[in-house]
Amino acid sequence: MGSRIVYEALLHLVPRDVVGVAKRRIGGNGDGGYVLLDALTPAQVVMSAGIGPSVTFDLELAGQGHRILMFDHTIDALPGAHPLFTWYREGVAAVSKPGAALFTLQDHMAKLPADAVDPILKMDIEGAEWDALAATPRACLARFAQITLEFHTLLDLAEPAFNARVQAALAALALDFVPVHVHGNNFGTIGQAGGFAMVETLEVTYARRDLFETVESTTVYPTRHDTPNFDERPDIALWFFPFLPGSHRLELVSHR
Repeated sequence: MGSRIVYEALLHLVPRDVVGVAKRRIGGNGDGGYVLLDALTPAQVVMSAGIGPSVTFDLELAGQGHRILMFDHTIDALPGAHPLFTWYREGVAAVSKPGAALFTLQDHMAKLPADAVDPILKMDIEGAEWDALAATPRACLARFAQITLEFHTLLDLAEPAFNARVQAALAALALDFVPVHVHGNNFGTIGQAGGFAMVETLEVTYARRDLFETVESTTVYPTRHDTPNFDERPDIALWFFPFLPGSHRLELVSHR
């Protein structure tokens, strides 16, 4: 049972390549940088959920004219400033709890300008992403052109209750998005979940299906766009299912 539910969850994370669009790293090397498709326009507003000690991603995009709406209730001040930054000392959760400064992604999206088209979402909220994404109405999620985020605690995928939360979030994303870039965060460990090799923390970039043409991946991760989050350890080679090109077909045969 554990092996099967892990396999079903990981099928949602098979990356695809994008036709005719390059990738670029935004932000500094190490933790705080993310990979997006190089298809941005300054008019796209960026929602940045989970700031922590680094704003290199946000500063680079603000420097290119993007307005950045920033959300983090765990810090006392931003670690950097820019005229296009707007910080809310509020977190993201599945259910809004104003007394705890927690609000749903849908509530936060009400802060977007009324004419905002194809905004970008960056999310690193330390495990709260699963329930927050699953609780977001499809029409809200589908407003984003790209989503780049960290998925946490993936080594617990064989645990049924957690697996159900993960699959609810991944299924919600799969309605309108496809993974187009993956990277293992080497601050976390690599181990096994239900007999499958897996990283504890995974960075994933999603592209909206109606905006980009994708094909089966031939990309081996990490790529030239990636750097170790922690520079005193080597980067994690994602040379296994579901990330290695073609591995999803082999695994499907062996787990029927």
